[in-house]
Amino acid sequence: MKITFIGTGTMGSLTRCNTSVLIDDILFDVGMGTMKQIGRLNIDTKAIRYLVISHFHADHFLDIPNLLIGSKEIRKEKEQKLTIIGPIGLRKKVMDLMSFTHGDGDEHKYDKIEEKYNIEFVELQNEEQYCAPDFKLTAFALQHGNCVPVNGYILEKQNQKIAYVCDTTLCDNFDKICQTAEHILVDVNGLEMTKSHMGLQDLKKVCTNYPKCRFYAIHRADYQIEESSQIAFPVDGEIVETGE
Repeated sequence: MKITFIGTGTMGSLTRCNTSVLIDDILFDVGMGTMKQIGRLNIDTKAIRYLVISHFHADHFLDIPNLLIGSKEIRKEKEQKLTIIGPIGLRKKVMDLMSFTHGDGDEHKYDKIEEKYNIEFVELQNEEQYCAPDFKLTAFALQHGNCVPVNGYILEKQNQKIAYVCDTTLCDNFDKICQTAEHILVDVNGLEMTKSHMGLQDLKKVCTNYPKCRFYAIHRADYQIEESSQIAFPVDGEIVETGE
């Protein structure tokens, strides 16, 4: 699979864009500024067939209107549907966001949002799955401070398992993910864990329990990187091919 790190930073990062990752045709998270970064990286939005949302904080969710409006005509031309996958409440959150940013005072403007933008919504609870013709996606409830719901995901495709775990602290489902996936894209907000985020020192301890996992530190603040043989520190725009 081809992993493109569109953004690897936190909301407060001065050097990198908000975390967003494209795996083949599946975009994970689309926070504010993501669509501009996609343009900078010359990524064709026609390549995005699925959008997967972890939770409804601005740095993971807020650019949905720009994605829907900017690529609307492309999807109609190609008769290509965009499937948006996320936690319970996803459709309402998208409707509220579209009404707030582009509602124009018309309370019924987005009543037929699926038809208007050629999209469909899939809402997943803990351990529920979405099965596409060429991949399977499993949701895992994570712990991100007082934010509920938050989903992490395991993507199974081409006999590989890649996890997207952003944002979270250490929890039982994170352990389940590490027991299952080979490549794990993981929230490493700072050097130490907080009530809402994992820290680099915590991840280094996790590495000792799961030596066969390859970890990719994303959602990083602007701290100095400490090199690790098991942890990669991707930068914005970096591409990794798995399975080689």
